Amino acid sequence: MELGLWKPTAPPKALAKRHNPAMLPFHWLTQTIALGLGISFSPLNIALVALLLLGPNPLRRCSTYLGGWIIANGGALTTVVLVGSRFSWAMQLGSRGQVLMDLIGAGALVALGLFQLTPAAAIGEESWAMQLMGQLPELDWFPLLGLGAGCALISPENLVFYAKEGGMLLTNHTSLRGDLEVGAIFVATTTSLLLLPPLAWLLCGGRLREPLSRLNDWLVHRAEWLVGVFALVLGVYLGWQGIEGLHQMTLGAAALT
Repeated sequence: MELGLWKPTAPPKALAKRHNPAMLPFHWLTQTIALGLGISFSPLNIALVALLLLGPNPLRRCSTYLGGWIIANGGALTTVVLVGSRFSWAMQLGSRGQVLMDLIGAGALVALGLFQLTPAAAIGEESWAMQLMGQLPELDWFPLLGLGAGCALISPENLVFYAKEGGMLLTNHTSLRGDLEVGAIFVATTTSLLLLPPLAWLLCGGRLREPLSRLNDWLVHRAEWLVGVFALVLGVYLGWQGIEGLHQMTLGAAALT
């Protein structure tokens, strides 16, 4: 009687060895920080934080706004991961999902960047942003919380960053603890640049009132140019990743034929 040889099978994905967040490859950590900074680099939102510091109860109102911002960023990333795990999204380099997301995101960011550099994107005195800033001192804590959350979620480039970060978590199969730790790094980074004005306020107090006022005015009137250049740079980067993924997908298809 011929005995068949037992061949070990690969463990199912759910039981595969999971990465310890402390041992994450350097490029995973740098991507998380880069995507978080992409969200944090928001001249208009930094200007809103600076303006809150010039009004009544500056630190409390500023903390309320930032609380909404943090909740929205954490909630958006959690939603992407939960939905992605439910539908088994494949986001590794060379997968169809990665190529489509990067190329679509690149196109959207390049279009946004080009628009932001046109005169039509200029923030006028009657624009919604200026009207919002005029009403900011009158907003209670709950509208401020909602405003912080809304400002994070309405930005189209932020949606691309949530999808990219969620895709990285889904692809690398970190443990629950790893997901939470990497997610915390991401959310903290999304808030980092917005924390600079209140941290400076804590250090210097009322002496910053005049510099903050000038910073607010500078950011508001140059926001569209800063966002435009930033969106173009990110669009080119995503386009390059999409093309690289498409190349990998082509090589994989050729190897199967």
